[in-house]
Amino acid sequence: MLTDYDAKAVAEVLGIGFLRTSDSTPAIAAEPATETKRSRSQTSSRRADIVIYVNGSAVQVVELKAGRPVYQSNRGRGRIPRISDLKEVSPPSPVLIEKAVESGLPRKALRHVAEWLAGGDTTKISRLEWGVVPKTTLDRRERQLSPEESERTERVARLFVHARRALGTEAEAREFMIMPHPQLDGRSPIDAARTDLGTRRTEQILNALEYGLAL
Repeated sequence: MLTDYDAKAVAEVLGIGFLRTSDSTPAIAAEPATETKRSRSQTSSRRADIVIYVNGSAVQVVELKAGRPVYQSNRGRGRIPRISDLKEVSPPSPVLIEKAVESGLPRKALRHVAEWLAGGDTTKISRLEWGVVPKTTLDRRERQLSPEESERTERVARLFVHARRALGTEAEAREFMIMPHPQLDGRSPIDAARTDLGTRRTEQILNALEYGLAL
């Protein structure tokens, strides 16, 4: 991760809150995706509907309904903590974001990112999701993204956070993310984020805007 990586802001855009069990074992939980309005002051204190339980290298994804598991991935091993055992940890950790990406983010994390980019225009959400993960692929992802798709989702969230900081407003950041850019060979930053090199080129543009550097 970069030294200026804003884990708290990236986690907020991804819709994941960082939790810890009563025995201090780290865990990650995603907010319910039923809310479409996001604000910079929001926290992850709502009841989680997806828990990514991390214990060393063991990872399990559990979907909850009314506090009870209805889906569990076969990734990793170990006890699944009860929601009542979880406590919020602040600030979020870049290491846990990395672990979540490596294991596969919840499908709802991509929806959270698309909601931020849509800025309240719900008609744009699906198209924005497809800009990160193609529709035909996303249709097969009921609950969990692959590690590669999770990485692209995190890149878009990271670039949006960087653009918001560099440009000053969410509206300008949203426009930057979806508009073709000449320094990206006419691609939008969302399209460029499909590769690590494209992401780095976008970060160079944002650094130049933020610090007044020449491209």
